Amino acid sequence: MRKALKAIRRQYEDGSIAVETALVLPILVLFLGLPSIVLAFYFRQYSAAQKAAHDAALYLSTAPIVEFTTPGSDGQFAALTVAKRIIAQEMAGVVPDEVSVDPYITCQYRIGTTLKGNACTPQLFKNDASPLVRFDVAINLPFINPLTGQPIASMSINPIPSMPYVGN
Repeated sequence: MRKALKAIRRQYEDGSIAVETALVLPILVLFLGLPSIVLAFYFRQYSAAQKAAHDAALYLSTAPIVEFTTPGSDGQFAALTVAKRIIAQEMAGVVPDEVSVDPYITCQYRIGTTLKGNACTPQLFKNDASPLVRFDVAINLPFINPLTGQPIASMSINPIPSMPYVGN
């Protein structure tokens, strides 16, 4: 008799694992899958910003000194204008159009035995007494959540690559 009751109970338990899986799987996907997707988009935006800043710093480090003393169309020197265009082209499509990508470029000069950093201006390049040593290109972007389209305050993108100046 007991064997018959066990067989009847087992018959009603068929499919219980499928029901439990159907209940638990969406919860797992929600808590594990969505943060992974958001982090993947964050790392995509960060690596694009890092690459753009690196390419701009690489261009600035090899640009001739004439491009630093010649003013461009926007009032800055020509090399800075080109570096900003490099960053804008590489970040197009990665960040939304309403987010401004405005890099901050610092020039490091050797004055005696110390290094001094300033924002790059054409007047600084006309002084031959303090040679240019290095460029720092900083990009500060808020991370825009691709699922909501809103910036996440606790996640920002701040790559700062440095390149030594090797131009002439």
